[in-house]
Amino acid sequence: MKRAAMVASAGFHNLLYIGQPGSGKSMSAKRIPTIMPEMTYKEQLEVTKIYSVAGLLDYKEGLIKKRPFRSPHHTISATALAGGGRFPKPRDQPGTPWSIVFRRAGRV
Repeated sequence: MKRAAMVASAGFHNLLYIGQPGSGKSMSAKRIPTIMPEMTYKEQLEVTKIYSVAGLLDYKEGLIKKRPFRSPHHTISATALAGGGRFPKPRDQPGTPWSIVFRRAGRV
C-alpha cells in the first residue's frame, strides 16, 4: 500500500484503496500530502485563488503552501461534492487542481 501511494502521488495519479475495515486505508490516504512533491509557486497561486473565490481564505493568510486535503462525508451527493446548489461555488471538487480528495465507501 505504501509503495502504491508513493508511485501514485509522485506521478499525480488517482489511487483507489479497497480492503477490509482497519487495514490502514484511511491512515495511508491521510499521509499522502506528506509524500507528495512540494507545490510550485504557480500551483500555490492557483490554489490560493480558488480558496479566495470560494470564501475559504483567511485575510491573514498569504499563499497556501500545503496541498489541500479534503475528506467529505461518505453520504455527500455528487452535486454537493462539486459545489452545486442555487448559487454554485467551488467546494470539494476532485477536479480542483493540486488537492487531494479522500472519499470513503459510498455513492458518487
